[in-house]
Amino acid sequence: MKHTIIKNITHAVLGSALFLGANAFAEECATGSYPVAVKGNIINNGQNVEEVGVSTLGVVKLKLGRKHRVLARMTCGIIGVSAATESEPFAFTHTLSCTDNNTIYLGPDFGFQNAHSQLTLDTYGDLFVEGSCAPISDGIHGTFVEYSSPSANNTGRGIFTGVTEGEIVIEGDINCLGSIDMTFQGYICMTPPLQ
Repeated sequence: MKHTIIKNITHAVLGSALFLGANAFAEECATGSYPVAVKGNIINNGQNVEEVGVSTLGVVKLKLGRKHRVLARMTCGIIGVSAATESEPFAFTHTLSCTDNNTIYLGPDFGFQNAHSQLTLDTYGDLFVEGSCAPISDGIHGTFVEYSSPSANNTGRGIFTGVTEGEIVIEGDINCLGSIDMTFQGYICMTPPLQ
């Protein structure tokens, strides 16, 4: 079973690389890794600033690959923590933790163990405020565009192990209730697993 899963992942990653090889993404991945399309949506909520600081919490539904070469369809939890600086006032660190299962062999002492996929994204963007939510709340409503890339710190686990490159564009809106709805698409650079 494990061998079949690894073989399918390897074929899907290599197949996606061949399919995407003619496009501009190919130049963006380091040698040994391949661009794999990623798209989906995010539904989340802004959290209480007084209690946890500027952060979001929600759910991601994503698809890795394209029509005939889908590597995975995943549902993931997502937490966004403000990474704002003076030069990037609208920035977050987003961490996804997914519901999939990846069996990893850790050697004779530990055998096979389960890993849930995880990926951390460094995100910055532009917020377009459409108005104040007063007197309902102290918040705002508006739209935004964000640009995410896998963190160079590489917290990747499971299917995202070793992913440190890629580009994802996120478009979304926030309402006066703190609900945030987003769609995203782009690519990440994946390395085929060892067999």
